[in-house]
Amino acid sequence: MRRRLSGLYFVVDPTMPRERLLKVLGAALRGGVDVVQVWAAWKRTEDSRAIVDEVARVTRGHGVPLLINDDLDMARKVGAEGVHMDAFELAPSEIRRLLGEDSIVGYTVGNDLSRVEWADREGADYVSFCSIFPSPSVADCEIVPLSIVRKARGLTSIPIFASGGITLNNAREVLEAGTDGVAIVSAIQKSDDPEATASQFRKIIDSALGARGSGKPGGRLG
Repeated sequence: MRRRLSGLYFVVDPTMPRERLLKVLGAALRGGVDVVQVWAAWKRTEDSRAIVDEVARVTRGHGVPLLINDDLDMARKVGAEGVHMDAFELAPSEIRRLLGEDSIVGYTVGNDLSRVEWADREGADYVSFCSIFPSPSVADCEIVPLSIVRKARGLTSIPIFASGGITLNNAREVLEAGTDGVAIVSAIQKSDDPEATASQFRKIIDSALGARGSGKPGGRLG
């Protein structure tokens, strides 16, 4: 059975040197990451499967769901808990027929709120806005003002995440717009202390969601 996702969502770049990637991932998980996504940035080499297998081993050790970006075959091979899709060609029901009925399915959304409504109607587990602020990590995304996020919150009850340029200084503002969590790439990946940075994000998230009356976030699998 899938759990409602919320909290700290960490997107890892598999093109990082493997030792650094696994070190940062482990530290971030200790700091309180709730969901991990492997970004579809890997080079199509024989090592790509091995890298994702290692990431899956680490996330399982922490009881945290692993999602694969835009690659159902990779998700199936490594036994990931689900996928995050940047396109809308496949509905959640079609994806779950391939990966299993309990698979988590999320979508990237932008300023077109009809896509949020589609995701809600089709049974997606969450949507994630990209990009809230300019960021080199998500250069291909359109900028989404927080006013759009607020409108989306009024259109759906499924979890909403947001990504792109989110830092410790602006995360609370994003959460106060109605998101259930924040998706982080650079702020954790480039941190000198990923565990401490993740822990600081979790404190901000817990405080913001607690003030909203949502209680403590929980994306971890029970």
